Amino acid sequence: MPVWNKIEIPKEKLEDLYLKRRLSIAQIAKTLNCSTEPVHESLREYKIPIRNLSEACTKASVTKNKLKDWYHKDKLSMDEIARRLGLSNHTAIVYKFKKLGIKSRGHLGLTKPIKLTKRGFEYLYYERGLSLKKMAKIVRCSESGLERRFKNYNLKSRGIKNRACKYKKKDFSGNLVEKAYLIGFRLGDLNVTESINVIQVRCSTTIPAQVRLIKKLFMPYTTPHIWKAKRGTTEIVCLVNRSFDFLLPKKDLIPRWIQNNKELFFSFLAGYTDAEGSFYIKKSKEPSYTPFGMLEIQTQQKNIIIQIWRNLQNLGITSQKPQISRKTGVVLTNGNKNNKDIWRITLARKEPLFLLLRFLQPYLRHEEKIKDAEKVMANLISRNRKFKLSNPYHPSLGFA
Repeated sequence: MPVWNKIEIPKEKLEDLYLKRRLSIAQIAKTLNCSTEPVHESLREYKIPIRNLSEACTKASVTKNKLKDWYHKDKLSMDEIARRLGLSNHTAIVYKFKKLGIKSRGHLGLTKPIKLTKRGFEYLYYERGLSLKKMAKIVRCSESGLERRFKNYNLKSRGIKNRACKYKKKDFSGNLVEKAYLIGFRLGDLNVTESINVIQVRCSTTIPAQVRLIKKLFMPYTTPHIWKAKRGTTEIVCLVNRSFDFLLPKKDLIPRWIQNNKELFFSFLAGYTDAEGSFYIKKSKEPSYTPFGMLEIQTQQKNIIIQIWRNLQNLGITSQKPQISRKTGVVLTNGNKNNKDIWRITLARKEPLFLLLRFLQPYLRHEEKIKDAEKVMANLISRNRKFKLSNPYHPSLGFA
């Protein structure tokens, strides 16, 4: 099972459900609101012996006559009987039928022929992209019967690159403002990889607001997978389709099309700030010290931080040139060693910071960053209640 879909099941809980209460793997999965794969994986990981088919069938106390009634009178499939008995799949029922000498409808000549032409099969499988399981429900037959028909028609599998996905995925909206923000946020905080027919977007964090933000960003396009890791972090993975290929590059550069447009640049900067920036009020124990608001961005991406600084300079938002805040090799408080120089840009002067906030705030999406930015703006105003710019909508910004 892919790592992104791993669900942590405590050993004590699994032993209680599987060994003490003797629930089936399917019943445990239903209880934990997950698929059967995590249960199988956890059983193997904890080295808990898995019951064989004979044990599984014995556990499902059902008489031969009851099975025959369900199968021949009620016309239930082996899959439906397995689900009724709380078994993970129909294999145990096949084993039980053989053991009790119950012949299948196919062997008795009672199985209705599958009314699905080759053209109908091609339409459902290739054009609509349905799985054999969904097709079996539509034509009311067994999946194994469709597999045989698939071979008889000499059809070719779609292949893993075109397999049916569990969750529907929608194309990216194409909105350039949204695209610029996502690129900024990705370069700052997202791990993006290509995985066969999808793009995998992943993040590991301890901040709930970060999880909510990522979920909100990708919910219109896919179903995010979220779980708690043993190390205490929250893992979130979003599988999106190939219309999100623009998130794959991880270059220490701001794309030229973003730098050439003021609105797109501020949207990108908002995404990058939501990932790497901090708004805060700097305080001191000195009674005469006046607390003042700041924006600080720290990153290993030297070129991006310098490009941000240059673009802000060109827009009349001045600040000191970015500097190295921590050099390579410095051991951090958590014991990890810094593998690259950390670059920092800081804005603390009133007018430049005020200008930046006026045009950056509409694009921020991180709950905590939005609140902190509001506190910094309030600090600027309180420090100078009569503070007014000669032209708050700075002409160089092009928003007047």
